[in-house]
Amino acid sequence: MLRPGLRGALHAVAAHVRAALRGRDLVLWAAGLTFYGMIALVPVLLLALTGAATLFGDDLVVDGARLLGRSLPDAHDSRPALSALAGAAVSTTWPLLLAMLLPASLYGEGLRRGLVAVTDQPVQGSTGWAGRLRFVPVLVAAPLLVALPLAFAPVVVPLYEAGGWSAVLGVVLSFHLDLVPMWVALGLVLAGTGPSVLTPRAVVLAAFALAAVLTGFLHGFVLFLAIPLDWSLPFGALPFVGDLVALGLWLFGLHVVLLAGYRIAVSANTVHTTVRRGTAHVSQDPHVRPPSGAVAR
Repeated sequence: MLRPGLRGALHAVAAHVRAALRGRDLVLWAAGLTFYGMIALVPVLLLALTGAATLFGDDLVVDGARLLGRSLPDAHDSRPALSALAGAAVSTTWPLLLAMLLPASLYGEGLRRGLVAVTDQPVQGSTGWAGRLRFVPVLVAAPLLVALPLAFAPVVVPLYEAGGWSAVLGVVLSFHLDLVPMWVALGLVLAGTGPSVLTPRAVVLAAFALAAVLTGFLHGFVLFLAIPLDWSLPFGALPFVGDLVALGLWLFGLHVVLLAGYRIAVSANTVHTTVRRGTAHVSQDPHVRPPSGAVAR
């Protein structure tokens, strides 16, 4: 049973989220962010993997990609794509890296536009470039973030292949190995790329909660790959089209979770701040009041 104060706080947060999203199209925002994500996905991964190879050697990237491919289901073989990605990363030249910066930074623009829309702030002429520039810290940290799961691939992959309880241990281990870089990346996004509406403490907590959910979503994609369905059937049996649409749908679901989670974090931070200040209304919204049992100071 929840305590009355906690129950009231949860009701207040839920009411604030409903009021903030009433008449708004979160699904459309997620679709727009997915468009930016589809453009930036490969450049971001290549920049991260190239940086990891530069810092820790080509073998970390090549062998890590090969091992990760072995751990994925056979229903949709991802090994050729992972090998091609790793090969491109270790052979990329500086002119190509510079050329990839623009499409990679587009994800920052999409993130800022989506997060600004969720917080109901106006989109300005500088929103796009602000998002691109504020996404640079994520790109700088990306090589270190991808290096962690790649370095532990020789430990995790044999557990997956062993099956049984060893596979369960492998999932638990890989979840925590992916959780750390996801937490750092989301913290940088919420603190820098998005609008500054969360306190530092709220950024840390929200980034951790979202990282846990999205890391689970990432592991769910492995189960998605295990489904023995031909994705190309609705698209004239063209395999590349089916794979691209399947990836887009997964990214779309991920972005729905991201934007919804960010909205919940903003509302929770607003409710918490309002209760502490003892105000009568939350964010001047007449539909949302402080949780029952709150005592004005």
